[in-house]
Amino acid sequence: MDALYDPVLCFLSADKLYIRCSSPFSCGDQSDLLYPFWISGREDCGHPGFELDCSGGFAELNISSVKFRVLDVTNNSRIIRIARSDFMSNICPQILVNAPFNQSVFSLAPNTEILTVYYDCPATPQFVSAYVGEFVCEDDIRGYYVTRNLSSPLLAGISGLLNNFEVTCRKKVSIPASGPALITLQNNRTQDNLKKALQGGFELGINSDCHKCIKSGGACGYNQITKAFICYCLDGRHNRYCGYRNKGIGIASILVGLVIAGGLICFISWRKKTLDGRRQQYLEALIPLKRYSYAQLKKITNSFVEVVGKGGFGTVYKGTLCDGRSVAVKLLKDSKANGEDFMNEVASMSKTSHVNIVNLLGFCYEGSKRAVLYEFLENGSLDRFISQKTSITLDWTKLYNIALGTARGIEYLHHGCKARIVHFDIKPQNVLLDDNFCPKVSDFGLAKLCENKESFSSVLDARGTIGYIAPEFLSRMYGRVSHKSDVYSYGMLVLEMIGARKKERFDQDSSSNTSSMYFPEWIYKDLEKGISGKLVENGISIEEEEIVKKMTLVGLWCIQTSPSNRPPMNKVVEMMEGNLEALEVPPRPVLQIPSLPLQESSSLSMDITVYAEERCTNVE
Repeated sequence: MDALYDPVLCFLSADKLYIRCSSPFSCGDQSDLLYPFWISGREDCGHPGFELDCSGGFAELNISSVKFRVLDVTNNSRIIRIARSDFMSNICPQILVNAPFNQSVFSLAPNTEILTVYYDCPATPQFVSAYVGEFVCEDDIRGYYVTRNLSSPLLAGISGLLNNFEVTCRKKVSIPASGPALITLQNNRTQDNLKKALQGGFELGINSDCHKCIKSGGACGYNQITKAFICYCLDGRHNRYCGYRNKGIGIASILVGLVIAGGLICFISWRKKTLDGRRQQYLEALIPLKRYSYAQLKKITNSFVEVVGKGGFGTVYKGTLCDGRSVAVKLLKDSKANGEDFMNEVASMSKTSHVNIVNLLGFCYEGSKRAVLYEFLENGSLDRFISQKTSITLDWTKLYNIALGTARGIEYLHHGCKARIVHFDIKPQNVLLDDNFCPKVSDFGLAKLCENKESFSSVLDARGTIGYIAPEFLSRMYGRVSHKSDVYSYGMLVLEMIGARKKERFDQDSSSNTSSMYFPEWIYKDLEKGISGKLVENGISIEEEEIVKKMTLVGLWCIQTSPSNRPPMNKVVEMMEGNLEALEVPPRPVLQIPSLPLQESSSLSMDITVYAEERCTNVE
């Protein structure tokens, strides 16, 4: 325990600093602020780079001589969203400052991209790129913007255009921006969406040390002497989190301990209850979602009367919130996760933000009941539009956009998050469609909330055949389960989308379910004969036929037998967005289906367990 008098740290001992740094403060329009932010008098409670200026009615940071406004701080400063102050009211400020963002202090969240804006440019005729847009300032001053990092390989095809901007435009400004906002801008290139992307700001990375400190019952701070993070605890100062130091115990100490054992037990019990209470409070505060009781879920769903879907992880019910919004309530089946594991995983899911990922709205954990609430999408899941049992059809352009959006969503889970999130169950039932048929991947992150063996069984039971399951799920001879397993499932989904109308032909050609003919086999046969147009009905346009062929080739690349031969999802997106001429016909996958695939379920379950631990989707 520190002495009460400490002449170095402003005469404050650790317990007093604990009290000060665990108490939130306000600045401008922001309240409940904690580490890493600080104002005068709270130097020991915040990182030096996060001193706030409250004089203008807003909470603002000064980063590389540029002011950034704090837009949102929630969950004990776990989520921090800021934006350039000079772009809040005008996309064409009078003074243009291009200052590099200091990522050595202010780390960017994984879903943040760099938006590059060029000002005062001559007209550039006949440029075509999904990543470039045009805007006009006052006095008809023209500008252009690029929605991807300039180092992205996706911009290789327009390098000449970018070089022209560098030479002919008078000013260039690079600004961090939200990846989902830039995708919205990319899909709908309007000046209003550009303004929203700049005003909406971006998120900073999460400090894992502070997370561990608060979780252990401490308060986050900064050591002015060592120039490093410090955790203030009731038993002293610690580098990362609170905890007792191990000390040797002699015989005399043991004798004394026997006398005061009762007191120690009471103290330890009190201490544990206090820390557990703080931990639960922190975990609840960590999740930016509303927590519902099971009784509230029954009221929302009218006692679970309307089933809108069933899956390996549970049943989905339609519900209505008190404000009239429709929601989907997924009640997890036989969840074995404890409360802390459940909330950590839901916290991980709630941190995702992407136009092609379903939006979580709330959660429930009460006793053995576990549930998640998310937005209800009227068009339901993709399978109802590609099934033989429905008369509803979508044109090929719309199907292509659904496939591309789904790829972007999976790419975000694999590459856009701080820790890679693997879905393990990509299929049409888990691709939901909004009113504009924008696809949203759902059910990600739920595998960890059930026992691994059960999760494996549920995946196999989802189709009953090979379906969307990668070969490595059936036998380790094909490789280990990894994020490439999602790539395989996505490829089968795309082939289902372009081949569903001809799947009846495959069923008729196959003598039985044990036939050696594998679903994409007939597609290869048509490609080899040069009759890709016969994959679809007669009468489609040349442009539509090219769309179908592109989807076919991308799908076939994704279902390569060896995981190492499959492209990663960021490459899949690039292939889907690129030119058909750049795609080659992939080698034909050789799939030898084991006669008893479930014999290896034990080792596979262990594979999934190890990979789940390695991917560490819990928020830190």
